[in-house]
This record gives sequence, C-alpha cells and structure tokens, in this order.
Amino acid sequence: MKCVIPESIFTWPRGQVDARSWDAALDVVQQSLLGMAVANDVNDEEDRVLTAVFMECEELRAKKYLEVVTTNHKLAKKYAISPRTVTNWRKEGCPFEDGQWAVLDWLAERRYAPAGANAKFGKQLSKRRENAVWAGMNAELHTHVTRARRLKAAYQFHGLKPPDWLRGFRAMQ
Repeated sequence: MKCVIPESIFTWPRGQVDARSWDAALDVVQQSLLGMAVANDVNDEEDRVLTAVFMECEELRAKKYLEVVTTNHKLAKKYAISPRTVTNWRKEGCPFEDGQWAVLDWLAERRYAPAGANAKFGKQLSKRRENAVWAGMNAELHTHVTRARRLKAAYQFHGLKPPDWLRGFRAMQ
C-alpha cells in the first residue's frame, strides 16, 4: 500500500511512500529520543521538548498523516486488468479514487473493456451502457421537442399558420 505525503512545508520528499517504511522511520526517531532521555541527565525543559517531539512523531503515523493511494497491483487485481493498464488509465483520467461505481461508469463510456474486466463486470457494464444510450436518446428527444416548440412559436409570432405536423406541440412563450 502506497501513501501520498500531503503538501506541507514540513514534508520532504514529496511523492509516494510505503506506509511501513514511514512508520519504521518514525520508530527510529522515537527510539533515538528515548535513548537521549535515558542516556543524558535531562532537565525539565529538555524533557518537555523531547516529549513534545515524541508525541509529534505519534501524530505523524501513516494512519493519521498519510493519504492512502491504492497500488496499481491491487487495482489491477480488483478490476481484472494488468498493472500497466492501471497506469495508462490513470493517465487518461480514470477515477480510481472515487470508487468502483465511478470506475465502472468511466469504463462503460469507453469503446471497449479489457477481456478480464468484461468477464468480471460484463453485466454491470452492459447495463450502464444501455442506460447511457437511453439517456442520450431522451436528451436528443428533448432537444428536438424544444426546437419544434420554438418553430411553432416563430410561426405564431409572425402571424403564420404552423404546419399540421406542429399542431401537437405547445408553442414556447
């Protein structure tokens, strides 16, 4: 599981980091802090500073601090595609972060789906494509009805009798 370091003035290097490596680095820092506190005779002020830094390390743990981004391998397994396809789809704007429904909607809009994804999600993809076709036809019908109403209104505005085929349409105001 890879994690993205959020933008901040305190983060470096920016990019992707493995959560276990991130937490392991924090463990090393905390162990060093404990070693300083035990090895040296620290006064109250130094003790407060070491405690504050130790607690800040706890706040920076991967679960609290890093934004989780699913790896290409996990996504490839989930959608029955290759990791290379995941990389290409990310470049093309596939909404992996928005969840499976968004990905399937995006995939249904494409010309074709890879064989593995089609085998796994074929029924859902065909239903989505069918719904998209109906929505497109409905929108086109609405557009033509609106044009017919405008045409009838234009005839009436100029005092002309509209053709018989426009009789069933209400004229737009």
